[in-house]
Order: sequence, then structure tokens, then C-alpha cells
Amino acid sequence: VATFNCVSLIARKRKQWLLNLLLKERVDIAFLQETKLSGEKHIEDMLSFFERHFLFVYSKAIGYSAGTAFLLRKDKGFKIAPEWETDQSGRICSIDIIHDDVLVKLVAVHAPNEAADRKDFFKNLRQYLDTPCPTILAGDFNCVLNGKDSSNGLMPDSSRVELRKLLRDYDLHDAIESISAAVPGFTHWQASSHARIDRVYVSSELEASLEGYEALPVAFSDHALVIVRLGKRTKSRRTRTDWKNWKLNDSLIEDEELKNKIKDLVTQAAALQPVDAACWEQMKISLKMVIIQHSQIKARERKKDRRALTNCLKRLIEEENESPGLFTEDIRNCKERLLAIMEKDYEGAMIRSRVLAVEKDEVPGKIFKTKERQRAQGNKISQLQVGPEIVSEQDAIQQALHMAFEKLLGVDSFQDGELLQSFLEQMPSIPADVREAINEDITEAEIASTIKELSPRKSPGVDGLGAAFYKTFADLMVPILCRVFSDILARGLLPPSMRQAMVVLIPKKRSPHSCPSVEDFRPISILTTDYKILAKILAKRLDRGIRCVVGDHQAYGIRGRSIQDNLHMMRVMCEDALVEGSPLAALQVDLSKAFDRVSHKFLFRLLDHCGIGETLGRYVRICYKNISTNIKVNGGLTKPIPVHSSVRQGCPMSPVLFSLYLEPLCRRIINDSAIRGFNWAPSLLKVLAYADDLTLLCSSRSEVELALKHVSDFCSVSGARLNEKKSTGAWLGAWDARPESFLGISWGRAVTDYLGISLAPECLRTGDSGIHMKSLHAKAQDWYGRYLSFFNRSRVCNAVFFPTVWYAAQAMPCRIIDVQKVNRFCAVYIWDSKFERMRRSNLFLCREKGGLGLVNVQLKLQVQRFIFFRSQRNEHLRKAIQKHGGKCTAQWMPVPNEWSERVCTLRFYKEIERALKTFHAMFSDEYLAKVKRRRLYWDALELLTPVPMYRANLRDTSSSVFKRLSFYPVKTGTKDFFFKFHTEVLPVKTWLDKKGFFVPWSTNCALCPYEEDLRHVFFDCTNAQLFWAQLRQTLQVQLYPEWESCKFLEFGNGTNRSCLETLALLGLHAIWRSRTDHLLVAVGGKPAWRHFLDGFQHVSSVLSAREWAGYDDWKAFQKRLSWPSF
Repeated sequence: VATFNCVSLIARKRKQWLLNLLLKERVDIAFLQETKLSGEKHIEDMLSFFERHFLFVYSKAIGYSAGTAFLLRKDKGFKIAPEWETDQSGRICSIDIIHDDVLVKLVAVHAPNEAADRKDFFKNLRQYLDTPCPTILAGDFNCVLNGKDSSNGLMPDSSRVELRKLLRDYDLHDAIESISAAVPGFTHWQASSHARIDRVYVSSELEASLEGYEALPVAFSDHALVIVRLGKRTKSRRTRTDWKNWKLNDSLIEDEELKNKIKDLVTQAAALQPVDAACWEQMKISLKMVIIQHSQIKARERKKDRRALTNCLKRLIEEENESPGLFTEDIRNCKERLLAIMEKDYEGAMIRSRVLAVEKDEVPGKIFKTKERQRAQGNKISQLQVGPEIVSEQDAIQQALHMAFEKLLGVDSFQDGELLQSFLEQMPSIPADVREAINEDITEAEIASTIKELSPRKSPGVDGLGAAFYKTFADLMVPILCRVFSDILARGLLPPSMRQAMVVLIPKKRSPHSCPSVEDFRPISILTTDYKILAKILAKRLDRGIRCVVGDHQAYGIRGRSIQDNLHMMRVMCEDALVEGSPLAALQVDLSKAFDRVSHKFLFRLLDHCGIGETLGRYVRICYKNISTNIKVNGGLTKPIPVHSSVRQGCPMSPVLFSLYLEPLCRRIINDSAIRGFNWAPSLLKVLAYADDLTLLCSSRSEVELALKHVSDFCSVSGARLNEKKSTGAWLGAWDARPESFLGISWGRAVTDYLGISLAPECLRTGDSGIHMKSLHAKAQDWYGRYLSFFNRSRVCNAVFFPTVWYAAQAMPCRIIDVQKVNRFCAVYIWDSKFERMRRSNLFLCREKGGLGLVNVQLKLQVQRFIFFRSQRNEHLRKAIQKHGGKCTAQWMPVPNEWSERVCTLRFYKEIERALKTFHAMFSDEYLAKVKRRRLYWDALELLTPVPMYRANLRDTSSSVFKRLSFYPVKTGTKDFFFKFHTEVLPVKTWLDKKGFFVPWSTNCALCPYEEDLRHVFFDCTNAQLFWAQLRQTLQVQLYPEWESCKFLEFGNGTNRSCLETLALLGLHAIWRSRTDHLLVAVGGKPAWRHFLDGFQHVSSVLSAREWAGYDDWKAFQKRLSWPSF
């Protein structure tokens, strides 16, 4: 494969030079730029000159574009699809070829010289690369992505970012980087500026076949001939199925044939004998065999269909070459069917990439291949620091990790004696009535409820059966699991698969240039789903009992407690130290590998002392008896490691068990009268804990020493280990001295990182750490390049972007400008443009009112501040509001006289005051005293946001049209069009003129001498009237569109309503697409009726795939249009 900017191919001698060059270098496919072939005479001369050796496909030179083309060797057996694609500027030429029974897309490009034009060019290029088949993109890109590729380095270029996005989203790789060759040198020479602007990009499927790279200078051009050698793809060796790595593909469960096989197997096995733990283990193996055999049969069928369609396409192309135009439609249909099969390949990549698909019609595109590769590279351990040495070989890395975790998990560091007893004596007992309730037998109702609560898309354990399997066959599984769990209690041992775990290592944050060690990875246990069901049931019972013995200082793992409670408490203490100057030492204790060092013996003694009960205590012991784990390293597994310590991160019981494990230490410090802690009369606060994030509060250095002594004693009996290097302290308030190092721990003057948030004085005053825009931009990277509708983009903003900033914003003051930036960021993401087409507040409205339900962050914050103030039950936080709020809150909360006149200097309490004033001005005191958070938000939003202009003059401002729109079987683009149509932001001439855009000549319609507004385009224009008339006549329907009926999609009634509404929607979109084709002079533009038929065919294909309520009349429409029925 070669790419070459040939400057011109008009002269015969230049054609001869090119032909000699290609034959000499044995080039099979040539991507050509700047051919300058513009007329029919030029094309005829080119065809006749190269016809002996090459097939010629072209895009004519137009204006400043000098044309692109392909030359393909005739003797190599390439089959070229007769319909190739070009753009209106002549800078893009795209063809589909079949070679070695593989359909491949080839795209030749010649990018513009100007950066702004080049940026638009790369955006337009996307439509030619949107295909599931392997792709080769080559040509003159007129820009570089790396400084080494230009003699002048990287110059400012706005198109560079767009090209990088393009390559990322369509899984394209620079051939020179994939081959890992030496420095390639430049491909274009101009005065003192040289660059490698001629490049070849290939899909990941073709990377393995890349063999060589050359850049040959040519005398008759200032560009080099860039050659990339592609060999035949080596077939991967077939390997036997590895039971340890097998996972059930959830899409298989949708197959009715497989469902019936599974039901028959389970029913027959249950009929032969009662299913106990041993029988259940054997049944899971049998289920694996049935599923694997079925999937292999289906895979062979898909391969057979793919080969048949490829051969059919080859034959059709051969016949088309003999009789041009005769088989064009057949070739188009055959290609569509083949591409549909190829798209299935990306569904697995979507799952493996851990990227959430937010809508069913989001096509599994090549971006998921890129995400999958990035995820694999991010988790790959290429080297590991082991003592003073760095190991990089796979076997050495596996062995080092196995030894490290065997030493960590294989030893139970437990010491019995008086010291242990002194810790146990700190703990209260569980009340008798609670103990009795949590020790009852496990019921089928509990199991059924737990299965419903299982999270989808979670990795299954060693048996490969995920949550989807248990949800699908819940009726069969519930009674079986009930008997299995009862048998487990009787046997005193879990089945083998439930005892095994697979550990994946998640990298912690560290310097990107440092070599990771074992300490830099967090082990997450992947457990079987049946074990998780049992553990979830036990976790609920443990929570009910342990909440009676774990104090409010621990917010982790106990239902009803939140990390926000601890954030507010720590903020209040930092505020008090800032305002009052009272001395406070905040020591953040780091326990090394805290979850992994939990002593099982210590944990069981603790459970017995608290009186957890015989049945529940026995179940917990069974879950930790004879368990083992394998560590997954770069795709391979280490030898099994016996586990004698740790609560496994990934087990539903771990949070509540770890909270109980740490409670004796917390109680020991709280009950020590020598430690005064934070004096917030009438009570003292000495400890804050969230999981292993333990913060000790002291008011003198001697108290710090005593608290660390308690930590040391706890470590000696429980298996925990203090990490002094990672532990930090902060001297808050007024101290006579603030040493930077005390007792081997680093100390500072502020709490700069508490649970991921900075509580420095400047942040409390200004709100700098309330909104983290960098985190928001980083989170958004995974969501760019996704083809989502407006409605689902709004869901992404609410479910992904909003929680990213909301975590810190709830507890910290926020700057108004940052809040506005978040709102704008989300609005810009929804429109996929820096230009907002309408008033932003319209997006905040619910769908019934004409909006998208986008979260209004500013209003959400005010509601949160109000509810925080009104519903505050924590005595420490109530006192903080009274003391630090001063005048701000005195009007709404009784405040002692000495505080009521205080001028508040802290931003958080000013935000509370602003929220109180806002809502008391809008609502009555009676309403505000009872209203819930959600209701207050929507009521306030409705009062603050006026009715949108696009609904102001209609008979009703509320409608379910957006809700119904999500259920129509139409393309995402059609749904997006209707949203723009409904909100009146389609770029008709009158709208463009109002927005200040330049409209040449006049705002009149291009087809009629009347002003072009929405009503004219879709109802009054000659084009629209002819289309609606043809639709009524052909389909024999009484469909007379009017402005309001189209705005709300209200047509017909009864059973045919959905059909008529879908027809109207397709018709509106068809009219708009045909008008756009006309205005843009689009290559291959279509009339409205042709666009309507394309949309109708898509709906028919969707309806043929599954039953769809309300579309019984669609078959009649198909017959009238002569489409095959479903």
C-alpha cells in the first residue's frame, strides 16, 4: 500500500513516471492526491493509460482541491464495490474492496492547507470512516501530530485535536508507530520547512499484518512515496477452552433455544434428586457445557453466513462489471447485511472496555475497540519494583506478586491475651431481640429480593455465570439456592467454586514516571454470583446487628450513614480553628493494606463478643473457611494462594465487617478520658472514620502520643500495620510550635486532603475546592465521540458529570462562576457545539414541560443548603450553624446573644443564608417545613423558569411527546431532528437571521417566493405539499399534518396511533433532509420521498426483529409500498 502526492497527472510523461515507479516498487494499492484531473477528457486518458495494470477510481479536482484517486493492481484479485464515495470538494475518495475474503474500506484524503478548513474537513471525514469493517486511511494530512515529524516542531494548529479525536474514535493507528520502525524521516520538503505529512493509518485488525515502511524521495514531486507493506494475517492457533477464564455472554441468554435447554437441564436435575451444595456444583459445570456448545454452534453459523455473503458480494461485483447498473441495488443490500454481521464484533469490545452504553440503539462502534485497548494498557503491569530491583518479564512479575500476596494473605497475625481482652471490653453487645431476628433461616423471599437487586455488567467469578443468568432464571434458581444455602450451613463448608476468588489489581494514583510496587495496587476480588447472593443476604443481617455496636463516628458500611457526614464534621472543625484559633491536631492515620491484614481469628472473636448469634456467626465463619485466590496478571493467573487474613474487597460483607473490625480502636480512644479531642461543648469529638480513613482529633501533643499508643496496641493484636510514611497530620488553630515532623509523621498547617477534598483556609473562605472542573473534563473524555441522542446526552450529564462535581460541592462552599461553568459545560455537551441554540434554562425543565431534565447545579446547591439547614439533627453541625452562621442564620434558628451579632466570614454559611432567603420568598413556611428535597427542586424550578417560547402560544404547555419519542423504532438522528423541530432551533433562514448569522440574498425560501420559517418548510412549501400528498395517496392514510399536531405528534387514535405518529415523524425528517441536501448541494442528494423510504425501511427492520406494541397496521403499509412483510 502506498500514498503519494503526485502534484499532477495531466501530462502523459507524469503518468509514465508514476506507472514506472509503482511497478518498480511493486505497489498493489496506491492512494493518490493532487491528480488535478477535473474534466472527462482527463479521466478517459487516465483510464486508458493505466488500464493494462491498474484499476482506477477517482474523485475529480474541484476548485483549489486537486483531486484524489486510487490505483489497484488488476492481477491481485481485488473486487471493488461499484458505488464509491466522494465529497463535494474532491478531497476525499472512499471505496470498499474485497481481498482474501475480507471486506476492507479504503479512504484517500488530501486535507486543506488552512487550519480552520482542515478542522472542518476532519469533522466531515467521520462519515466516511463510520463502518465496522477494517479501514485504511492514507493521504496528505497537511499537519503533524508529533514534534519529531516536523523540522519546526509542533506549531499552533486547531485541527490537530480534531484529527486525534478522529483516530481515537475509529480505532486507527499510525502505521510507522505500529511497526515500531526507526525514525521515519520527512515526506515533504519545502524550503527550510520539512514534515511527515503523508501518512498511512490502519485499523487494529490490520496492525498484525504490517511488515515494513519506506519513504522514498521522488524527483517529480516534492512529496515522498510512502509505502507500507501488509502481509497476510497469521491465523491464531486454536486453544482449548480455559474453564477458569470462561464467562457467559449475557446476549446468549436472549436466545429462546438456549433458554429452553437450560430450563430442561435444571428441571431434570432437580427431579432426579434434591439439589444440595455438591449437586449444585455439578449442575453449574453441566450448564457451562450446554452454553458453550450452543455458542460454538451459533458462532459457526455466523461465520458460514459471513463467508456466504462475502462470496455473494464478490459474484455480484463481477456481474455488475459485466452489466453496469443491473446489480447495484443487490450489491447495496448484500453490503448492508454483511456490515450488520461485522458490527456484532464490537459488542464484545463494548463490554470488555467497561464503557456504559446508555441507549439500546447506540451502535457498537470502533470507539469501543479504542476504549478496550486503553483499558488493557492501563491495567497492564509491564514492570514491577521488587526491593531494589525492577523486573519486567511476565513470569518474574507473576512470581513476585504471588510471593508478596502469599506473605500478606497467608498469615493470620493474631495475638491472644490481656491486651486483646482490653480491646474487646470496649465493645457493647447486640440487643437480644435484634440477635434473634438476624439469626432466622434464609428464606426464598430474601433470595428472590437479592437477585432483583444484583447489579448488571459485573464480572462473574470462576464459574462464569453472571447476574443476568440468575435474573433470567430466577424462578428456577430461587428454590435451588435456598436448599443449597441450607446445605452449606449443615456441611460447614462452601462448594469449591464459591471458595475461589480471582483478584484483579487496580492501579492506585501515583507518579506516571515511577515504577509501581506491590503497594501501588488495590486487590479487588472477583467472586461467583451465587456467593454474592448469599453474602448480600448475610450483609443485610450483619448491618442490622452491627449498627447497634458501631458508633456514629464510623460512616462506612452502615446503611443510613454517609461520607458527607464526616466531610461536614471535618469542615466544621477546620472552620472553628480558623475563626476561633482553638488548637486542634488532626492526625490522619494510614493503615497499610488495611483490608488485607484483617485477622480472621480477631474478627471471629469480636463477632462472638458482640453476640452476633450462632447461625449468622457460623455463616460468616464458613464464608472464610478454606478460601483461596488467584491473582490475574496481564491475562494470566498465578497459583492459588490460601487466604488466612483479609476481608475481600468485592465481597458484600466486607464493608460492615471492616467497620466492626476497626471499632475497638475507635472505642478505646473515645473512652480514654486523657484524650480531650475537639471540645464542642457539651460533647467531645475524638475520632472520625470512613473505612480505613481514620482521623484522630487531639488538643495537645501528649494526646497525640497517647492516641498513637492505642493505634500501636491495636495493630499488635489485630494484624493491622501503621504506615507512618503515608500518615499525615495538621496543626489547626493557635499552637506555640508547629513541627513539620512529629513522632515520625509529617505535619502541616492545614488539612489539604481529607477524603479527596482540600479543607485549607483559603478554600473555606473562597470556595476554590467546591467544584473540580479538571475532574469533570477528565470524566468527559470517555463520553466524547459517542453517538447519543439529546435525551441520552442529558442522562450522561445527570448520571456521570453531575456526580463528579456534586461530591465535593455538598460539603464545601462553591464559587458562583464555577457553578455556571458546570451548567454551561453540560449544555455545550448536549448540543455538541460551543454555540447554545436556545436559552439554557429550557434544558432544565422536565420532559413534560418541553425540556430535557438537565440538572440545574445552582438550584440543586440551594436546595441542598436549605435541607442541610432545615433537617439537621447532628448536634455538632447544628451548633456550627449557630456559631459560625452568626447574623446569616439567626433569623431562622435560635442563636445565643453572643453569636447573633457575629458577622459571618465563611462562605458556606452565606450560601445557606442565600438559599433560605430565596425559598422563603417563594414559598410559605408551612410548605417549607414539610417539603421533600426532590419536590422542592422541581417546584422551585417551575417557578423560576418561564414557559419556553416554543410552547408559549400552544393550547397546552405540558405534553408526553418526548416520553413517547423514546419508544418510537426510529433512528437516533430522527429523534434528534424532532427535538430541534419541537424546540424551533432548526437552522431555517428566519432563525439564522434572528441569531445574527449572515444570510445571503434574503430570508425567502429557495423554492418559493415566501419567507422560510418552520411552518413554511414543513407545510406550505411546494416540496412539502407534494410529499404529504404522495404519502397519503401511496399509503392510503388520512394524514393531514398541522402545526400543533406535528409539534406534539398527535395523529389518529386507538390502535393505529403509533403507526401514524411514526409516519409523520419520518415524513418531517425526510422533508428536512431533502431540503438540506438541496441547500448544501450534497453529492448523492435525495428527494424527500427517497429519504422517507430509507427511514421506513429502518423501522420495518426493527419491527421484524421483535414484537412492538401498537404497530399492527404497519404490515399493511409495507404491502402498499411493496416492502417484504415481517
